[in-house]
Amino acid sequence: MTFYYSRLLLLAVLFPLCLFSQGTEFLNQHELSLNYKPETRWSFNFEFTNRNTFPTSEKAYKVQHLELSHFTTYQSGFYGSFSLGLRYRNRDLFDTERSNEVRITQQYNYVRSYNQYRIGHRFRLEERLYTGETAYRLRYRLGIDFPLQGLRLDTGEFYTAINLENVYSVQDREKPDFNQRFSLTLGNKISAATKLQIAIEYRKDDYLLEESNRVFLYTSAKIDL
Repeated sequence: MTFYYSRLLLLAVLFPLCLFSQGTEFLNQHELSLNYKPETRWSFNFEFTNRNTFPTSEKAYKVQHLELSHFTTYQSGFYGSFSLGLRYRNRDLFDTERSNEVRITQQYNYVRSYNQYRIGHRFRLEERLYTGETAYRLRYRLGIDFPLQGLRLDTGEFYTAINLENVYSVQDREKPDFNQRFSLTLGNKISAATKLQIAIEYRKDDYLLEESNRVFLYTSAKIDL
């Protein structure tokens, strides 16, 4: 049964790749996430990320950026938490025409369980600091995740997550930008402290300007310290 569900979800993740037009940009991203949760209301996350263009008949493989990020989170109650994040994205190492980015994030997350389903609401305010300019973004994400066997996730079992996010961005030198993101994730809890995930995300960018499409293929490892 586990193999059946995992194969079905993998097909659901990969099949949409063939449905997009030639103008769609394809990228892949690899993430390593380390989480430290002491026996307090505080928790800490450290993440290393690498993003690349997906090799196709039109484009070759190319590294876009390397990224380091950290979030400090305070559990404010049974369901809510507040986080402060700092992210550094290095881009000019791979493209001298693109500036690096420092991002500051303020976040509120509300997650509640209903039997085997967890439904979450995430609100983010971000300041993206580039050379000579700053962009501000407001983000809201609605998500649901659940195990594919039983009412709880046990070691060796698969789970899935579905997320829909709206992003609104403003900055001095450009008009406001609104985009939407939809993602589907398949994960496996391979041990008590480690999860492996594969996901596909579809982004509809620049609704208010020049509309464009991007598809991301994610692989990630999440480790509890």
